[in-house]
Amino acid sequence: MKSVNDRIEAIREEVRALGHDIHEHPELGMEEFHAVQIITEMLEKYGFSIERNVCDIKTSFIASYKGRKSGPVIGFLAEYDALPGLGHGCGHNLIASLAVSNGIALRDAIDEYGGEVRVIGCPAEETRGAKVELANAGKFDDLSVAMMGHPCGRHGASGIMYALDSERFEFFGKSAHAGGAPWMGINALNGVIETFNNINALRGHIEPDARVAGIITDGGKGAGIVPDFAAAQFYIRSPRSSYLREFSEKVKNCARAAALATGTSVEIINFEGWYDDLHTNQTLSERAVKYTKEFGVTQSMEPYNSSGSSDIGNVSYRTPSIHQWFDVTGDPDIGTHTPGLCAGADSDYGYDQMFIVSRAFVKTAEDILSDPAFLADIRAEFDTYGSNN
Repeated sequence: MKSVNDRIEAIREEVRALGHDIHEHPELGMEEFHAVQIITEMLEKYGFSIERNVCDIKTSFIASYKGRKSGPVIGFLAEYDALPGLGHGCGHNLIASLAVSNGIALRDAIDEYGGEVRVIGCPAEETRGAKVELANAGKFDDLSVAMMGHPCGRHGASGIMYALDSERFEFFGKSAHAGGAPWMGINALNGVIETFNNINALRGHIEPDARVAGIITDGGKGAGIVPDFAAAQFYIRSPRSSYLREFSEKVKNCARAAALATGTSVEIINFEGWYDDLHTNQTLSERAVKYTKEFGVTQSMEPYNSSGSSDIGNVSYRTPSIHQWFDVTGDPDIGTHTPGLCAGADSDYGYDQMFIVSRAFVKTAEDILSDPAFLADIRAEFDTYGSNN
């Protein structure tokens, strides 16, 4: 414990300055060039080799530090994109700082036991979800574990996050004068409206924890013109990817039926990829929670189950994973994507809690490096997941 504390304290101010810099220079997804520059410069300073532009994503990177002998590969996931108009209201500056702190502090254990630590830069969690592309390309497959922490209003163990499908329905009709000759037109907006009606009829016949929410993005150019184009976007969610596939197809059928009924045509576009549900590795999570409490957190650390979604879910299907939550506000009523969370993400209290979690993650990773039986238990749990999902 003392060794972990000493290593974290040695880099504390530098890591905090990094987090503050990212917080003061918020960048939207796929535009996080400043964040990536300062993160990778710091990791290079501490002996990490950097692979940039991973999967042709300009703000992705994999930073690696290898021991002299082979062993487990520990992955710490960094996010650093901000929200439009709200800056770091989701606290991704702290997610990046946590991953950097973890990676640097674990180097001594890598030197002692062997293996490798990677800090993996994952852009655009709020939109495009680069972890999806990285996962599809196999970039997480050789990790022994993947770990990340997320700021919020309380400490919590890694829990549930929903699978998410993002679908855009574009309807095409024929314009005409809405007053003079409406019968000459085909109303694309009617296709959108009937899609909403069909989905509302579907709601009574889906699993109670499934979710669908949508907006009209294009509804026509003027009340006097029959719209020849209209569009809507929907987020479709379920706590299980397996059910989401069935549910999403039903939602798409609502749009297809609307097109048939209104004489329009419809194009269905997946506009933000597919996020799998988060499968928390309980063996790994329990050890991380144990150390989080031993390093000073007195909150109950119950699993934080969220009906929100994240691309960490796709990682959890590739390697044993956790997405632990940590308090940065001292107030559980302050949610993410709020000004209060943005303030907490650059506060003394927020950084103090983040460094507690960093100590816990580094100690957990040391256990993986030094105890093959612990890693075997983690892997055994992971290997049973596919047959039970």
